[in-house]
Amino acid sequence: MRADDAASSPAPGAGEATEPDDYPPSPSGPLPPSGATTRYTLQVILVLISLLAFLGFYLALLAGTAWLFYASVAVVAWASGKAVVFNLGLVAGSGMLFLFFLKGLFHRRRFDDDHLIRVRKKDQPRLFAFLERLASEAGSRLPGRVYLSHDVNAAVMYPRSMLALVWPVRKNLVLGLGLVNALDVSELKAVLAHEFGHFSQASMRLGTYVYIANRVITDLVHGRDLWDDALRAWQRTDLRLSFPAWIIAGLVWVLRKILEYAHRGLTLAALSLGRQMEFNADANAVRLAGSDAIVSGLWKSERASLAFTHAVSGLHSVAEHGTFTTDLFFHQARSLERIDRIVGRDAESRSHFASVLKTYEPGAALHFQAGGEQVSTLWSTHPPHHEREASAKNIYVPSPPDTRSAWCLFVDTKRLRRDVTRSGYEAMGLRPREAEPARAVEERIEEERGEMRQADHYHGLYENRVVTPGDVSVLVAKIEAKAGAGELDVAAMRERAREYTGEALAEKMATLERLRGEESLIAALKGGAKLKSNSVEFRGEQRTAKEIVRFASEVRDATAASLADLKKADRRFFRYAYALARQDEAKRDELLARYRFLVGIQDLVLGLARFEPIFENIVTRLRARTEMDEASFRELCDVLGEARDSLASALSAARKLPRPALALLDGARSLDDFLLPEELVERFVGPRLEGAWLSELFQQHGAVLRRLRRLHFKNLGALLVLTEGLDPELFPRRASGEKDESDEQGRPEPQGRASGP
Repeated sequence: MRADDAASSPAPGAGEATEPDDYPPSPSGPLPPSGATTRYTLQVILVLISLLAFLGFYLALLAGTAWLFYASVAVVAWASGKAVVFNLGLVAGSGMLFLFFLKGLFHRRRFDDDHLIRVRKKDQPRLFAFLERLASEAGSRLPGRVYLSHDVNAAVMYPRSMLALVWPVRKNLVLGLGLVNALDVSELKAVLAHEFGHFSQASMRLGTYVYIANRVITDLVHGRDLWDDALRAWQRTDLRLSFPAWIIAGLVWVLRKILEYAHRGLTLAALSLGRQMEFNADANAVRLAGSDAIVSGLWKSERASLAFTHAVSGLHSVAEHGTFTTDLFFHQARSLERIDRIVGRDAESRSHFASVLKTYEPGAALHFQAGGEQVSTLWSTHPPHHEREASAKNIYVPSPPDTRSAWCLFVDTKRLRRDVTRSGYEAMGLRPREAEPARAVEERIEEERGEMRQADHYHGLYENRVVTPGDVSVLVAKIEAKAGAGELDVAAMRERAREYTGEALAEKMATLERLRGEESLIAALKGGAKLKSNSVEFRGEQRTAKEIVRFASEVRDATAASLADLKKADRRFFRYAYALARQDEAKRDELLARYRFLVGIQDLVLGLARFEPIFENIVTRLRARTEMDEASFRELCDVLGEARDSLASALSAARKLPRPALALLDGARSLDDFLLPEELVERFVGPRLEGAWLSELFQQHGAVLRRLRRLHFKNLGALLVLTEGLDPELFPRRASGEKDESDEQGRPEPQGRASGP
């Protein structure tokens, strides 16, 4: 076996010599009760009452409109003369109302198995032997089908259609290899026991009813289809014929508002039941695998998710250069090895991920702590981890661990990892060409991340902010003029730059982060979010939601002032760096080239980024099939045309933009070809928008913007290294003899924060 192949195979102890009947021991002694708790039963009753109330209301409306249609037809049968025209309108109108409610009964959504790989017993005998033992011990049926995915997850899924209301449907198990990659056998047993707990929950059937009821309401309230098209067409006819359509439109608007409130109430009751179902399934996991296995599984799944995001980010990056891996899970494992450094680089991250960064210690003591979130989690589908752990350890059940890698339950792992990696690429919207060994791909990822690194001493200065050094040519001319006159005071320039380094910069960045957090809370409250309690601590005092929102303008002004202050650092750093490099031709030319490239790329990013919220709004309107008049349609076409032309202009400008050396970017390849390898979508012409054209425009716009942002950070990282080399004492990369962790990992990306311009 080659070294690269060995690197992408399971770790020692996870090989294929493991006996297929090996099964981790189950706990003994006092176990949690197997029956439903009182709260769980009450939630089931509440959801059942809510569901029956909705179904009664819905069926009454359906029956009422059916009777109205029947009565209208009967009246027409007896009508004569001019009354026939009026009654025909009544028949058509009542028929439209009846169809409006009838169409909800025919909603069907198939089980989506795209990008999943189905496995059978003959494919994975060890896994199925394990599942059979577990099902037998849990007293549960085996899943109807078993699917493997690339992500960090395990879930119960099944077709949700009207058939499921009257005929039992076997539930399917979806197991993510990104989760398997992080767990040992005991933890995987606990996770699967949790899912098998869902298999045996009678309330899962109730959940099917709730799901279908919610989909019916959602379609009726928000969906627009042929029924709405027909009504709009009717409204455009002569008023003597279309007046029933206008009456129907008003009635439907009122009915949709009523159903919208019914939807919120039913959804809230269902989510509350869903959280109780999670506690109930966790209790099943505790009975079969002990308290520690399920909690440790939660802890490792959080870490695996962060590592997965970090790994996928790197794979996306090198995929832009045509490089694809044979083994996604090798890269996830590499990221997992250094996840503590990746997510724990600043105080905010260390605080947010405190429970994830802290090593889990088995025992009755609680590991997860309540987070600092201030907004209510009432609409969450799962309870927070600290509540799940408290429930799992309410009766602490010890159990001997089986620390073998969960990969030991699979055979032919090399092929399996390769196949699931390919399906993962497809799920990400990528079409991999010939794949390369994982170790070689990881080296390329580390090379690119190394170029994008930003040292810890910047404290996030270049995150979420445009770099504004000013007009480089003007600044250079002023510095050269002072130098020619013998008035260039480099020491004074250093002192002015030093005000934005070290502890002073750390304090400024901490202030900005606090203000941004306050802005986020205020925005959430304005958007309808609720506080977890009547008041929370805000600016040193307990305040209600209304009191917090009153600080909106003050926080906005303070944030703007903080950002304006940081802009001074950009100009001072450039002036000082140029003053140091001006007599070294090579360093001077590189410094100027990188600054000019930085400003040019930022201008392109800002020009395209302004269309992102516009596109989001367009997608929302199109999904809702909101009716547009002629003027609104023309305005939409003009905006889309402007977006397409802006994309063309950005590509043209990039073609002319001189670029410095950048890792993995072929110097012979033009910049516009890297940004958009395919032909730019043609400008929209025609009487109506085509979905394929819109999709292509959105895809190309997003791809170009993503690549521009990556170029920005690649160049910025190289620029910072150059600047730091000019004055290592002012910008220390590392303490003497220490390894700079940012050199190894590049910019941290698993936190989901938007970065840069």
